[in-house]
Amino acid sequence: MDTATFHAEINKIVAEHRLDQHPYVKLVNQGKATRAQLAGYPIQHYEMTVRDSAPLAASVFLRMQDIAPGSSARGAAKSFAEEALGIYSKTAGHCDLLFELWEGGLELPKTQLVQAIASSDAMAFNGCMYRLLRLKPHFIGAIGLMEEIEVEAYRMLWEGMERHYGIGVEHLRFFTVHYEADKEHGEAGHRVIDHFVTGTGREEEFLAEARTLAHFFWKGFDAMMVA
Repeated sequence: MDTATFHAEINKIVAEHRLDQHPYVKLVNQGKATRAQLAGYPIQHYEMTVRDSAPLAASVFLRMQDIAPGSSARGAAKSFAEEALGIYSKTAGHCDLLFELWEGGLELPKTQLVQAIASSDAMAFNGCMYRLLRLKPHFIGAIGLMEEIEVEAYRMLWEGMERHYGIGVEHLRFFTVHYEADKEHGEAGHRVIDHFVTGTGREEEFLAEARTLAHFFWKGFDAMMVA
């Protein structure tokens, strides 16, 4: 597959799964979601990425250190520092930021989120990320595409929750921090893809993995509406 076609297919995956176009995100942004549906976001996202955000980021760093010590590994190390501790945003670990939304914004007990059982699609998304890290680390850039897919949804969700549900901005830092951080993560994902995949003959294989991740990410948001 030539480079132009490969890049076009990557852009197509992103365009077809942009979460700012998802019905759930629009529902929240317009103030039409129920309180139970608002709780769907933390429940599903906690399973998909947030609970494991620090260990996943650490795993990315270790895999990058193995296969590409240098700038890629340093970028992954910075991502780990932010995910685990909020070093660069000067906030908190991203798991803690989701707890802020749950406890402060939705006024629900933390144990309820920690003990919630998410959808099978959310679990599948989480499993696919670990599978890539374990078996196909050269395809790690696909995870960066997922951050690009969600970035504008963060803005729509925080605006909707603040405007229509009276949730203070101090409890919406999960969205505001990710809106800024994931712009860079998405761009980094493309650089990693070009470094490890473009021109290797594995473009079709990579696209299949990226489509699978994007599919389960979208389906995880579908599950947020079932409340």
